Amino acid sequence: MFRSKLFWRLYSGYAAIIVFSTLIVGILLSRQLSENATQDIENSLSVRSELLTEIGKEVLLQIPSEVIELDLQTTLQELGTRTQSRLTIIRPDGRVIADSEESPVAMDNHLQRPEIIDARDTGSGITSRFSQTQQQMMIFKALPVRDGARLLGFVRVSLAAAEVDIQLTQLRRIILISASIVAIIALLIGLYFANRFTEPLSKMTQVAEAISQGDYERRINVSETDEIGSLAAAINRMARSSATRMDEITLERNRLSSIFAGMVEGVIDVDQSQKIVHVNQVAADLLGLSVQGCIGQPIWEVVRVAEIIDALEQALNNREIVKAQMRHLSEEDDLVVDIYAASLQNEHGDAIGAVVVLHNISELDHLERIRRDFVANASHELKTPITAIRGLTETILDDKEMPETTRDDFIQKAHAQSLRLSTLVTDLMTISRLESDQQQTSSSVFDIVELVRLSLLQSEPARNEKQLELNSALSEKPLLLLGDRQSISQLADNLIDNAIKYTDVAGSISVGLEQLEQLAILTVKDSGIGINPQYQQRIFERFYRVDKARSRELGGTGLGLSIVKNIADRHGGNVSVESQPGIGSTFKVVLPLHSRSPESAK
Repeated sequence: MFRSKLFWRLYSGYAAIIVFSTLIVGILLSRQLSENATQDIENSLSVRSELLTEIGKEVLLQIPSEVIELDLQTTLQELGTRTQSRLTIIRPDGRVIADSEESPVAMDNHLQRPEIIDARDTGSGITSRFSQTQQQMMIFKALPVRDGARLLGFVRVSLAAAEVDIQLTQLRRIILISASIVAIIALLIGLYFANRFTEPLSKMTQVAEAISQGDYERRINVSETDEIGSLAAAINRMARSSATRMDEITLERNRLSSIFAGMVEGVIDVDQSQKIVHVNQVAADLLGLSVQGCIGQPIWEVVRVAEIIDALEQALNNREIVKAQMRHLSEEDDLVVDIYAASLQNEHGDAIGAVVVLHNISELDHLERIRRDFVANASHELKTPITAIRGLTETILDDKEMPETTRDDFIQKAHAQSLRLSTLVTDLMTISRLESDQQQTSSSVFDIVELVRLSLLQSEPARNEKQLELNSALSEKPLLLLGDRQSISQLADNLIDNAIKYTDVAGSISVGLEQLEQLAILTVKDSGIGINPQYQQRIFERFYRVDKARSRELGGTGLGLSIVKNIADRHGGNVSVESQPGIGSTFKVVLPLHSRSPESAK
C-alpha cells in the first residue's frame, strides 16, 4: 500500500520533524523539571536550615562550649525523623555538638567541610559530595549562627542524593512516556494524511510509466476534484493525444527504417553535439560497430576514422556537402570508401546535425587496379617476346655474312619467343573466355578421374626429362562432374605442369584425387622451391610471379594459377595452397560432384 517514494520522502521528513521536536521538547522539559526539582530541594533545605538556625542559636547561647547536651541530641533525632533529613549543629571551631544520626563524640571536626567554609565566608553553603559517615552521596546545606556580629556556630541540613535522583528519574520517566505517546499519535496522524496525499500521485505515476513504455490505453481513476483531480484528467488527455501521435511517429519511423535498411550505402546520422542518432547495418558492418551499442555515443568515441570525423566537422561548420575518401589497404583485405557528409538544418538555417553517407567502392577499386595491372602486365608480357623476335630477325636480316650456326641459333630463339607469345595469347584468350560467362555453354557430365590420368600421361616426357618421381593416388571409381570438360582438363594440366616446372631435378610430385561426401578433392603436391607465406594470397592474381626471373626462364606467363582459380570458381569450387620455402607446395582443388551416378552418365 505504501510503496510510493514520494510517500516515504514526505512521511520520513514529517516523522523526523515530529521525533526531533518531541526529543527537543522532552529534553528541555526534563531539564526544566530537573532544575525546578533541584531548586525545590534547595529551598526545602534552606527552610529547614533556617528553622534549625533558630534552634541552634538558642542552644549555642545557652550551652557552654565544652558541653554536649544529650537532650539536644535526642531533639535533633526526632526532628530529623520528622523532616526526613539529617541535622547537625556545629561549634565555630568545627566541633559537632549534636547530630540527628551520629554521635557527636565519634564525628570528625567539620571546620574544613566545603559547605562550612562557604557558610562562614559567604553566609550560605551548599554542596554535593560523598559522605564518609553515611557512605553515600549527600547534599549539604549549611548556615552560620550569629549573635549580632559574633559567630556562635553553624547548622547543617543534609539529604541523601539517591532520594533526589529517584525523584528526578520518576519525573524523566513520566516525561518520556508522555512524549512517546504524543509522538506515536502524531506519527499515526501523519501516516494517514501522507498516504491520502500520495496514493493518487502513486496511481498517476504508475499510469505515466505505463504510457512511457507504450501502453497508451491506461487511464487514471481519481475521484478528487482538486488540483490532483485536474492533474489526473490532464494526464488522461495527454495519453490519448500521445497514442495518436505515436501511431503517426511509428508509421514514419518504420518508413525511414525500411529506407535505411534497404540502402546499399552506409548512413550515420548525428545531432548538433555529434552524438550518433541513427546508424544502419551497412555502416556498422563497414566500421565494425554495433548498431545498438553506438546509439547516443559521440561519433569520435566509436568511429576512429579521421577522414569521417574531419568531413563531419567541415559539413557542420561550412554548411556544405563535403566529400572525402577512406582507404585501408592491407595484404588481407582492401577497404576503399567514399565519404559524403552534409549538414542538417532547421527552418531558421541553423545546423541541428549532420548525415554521413558511406559508399563502399572497394570492389570497384580492386577491379580497377586489376584492370590497370592487367593492361600494364599484358602490354609488358606481349612486348617482351615481340621485341626479342624483332631484334633477332633484324640481326639476321642485317648481317648477311652471319655464320650458319649463329643464324640457326637466332632462328631457334626467335621460334622459342614466338611459342611463348602464342602461349601468352592462348592464356589471355582463355581468361577472356572464362570471364565472359561463356565457358559453360558446352556443359556435360564427365569423369574427372579420366581427365587427371590423361594429364599425367601427357606430362610424362617433361617428368622424365627432369627425372621426377610420380606418386599418384586416384580414385578407383569414376567421379562425375557437370561442367566444361575442356576447362577442367586445363585446370589439371596447369597444376601438374606448374608442379613439374618448380621442382628441381630428381625431385618428386604427388597427385591425389578422392571423394569426400559430395565433393571431389584434387591434390597436387611437389617437392619444389616452395612459396613464402606473404606471397601465397597473391599467386592466383593474373601475371603475378613470386620469382619473375625463374618464371620467365621456365616459360611461365603468370596466368596459369589465375586460370585454375577462375575455372574452380566457375564450377562452384575453390582452390587453396599450403607451402613452405625449400620444402614444397601443395595445391588443393575442391569441386562439387554431379548428382548422377556413373551408370546413369554412360
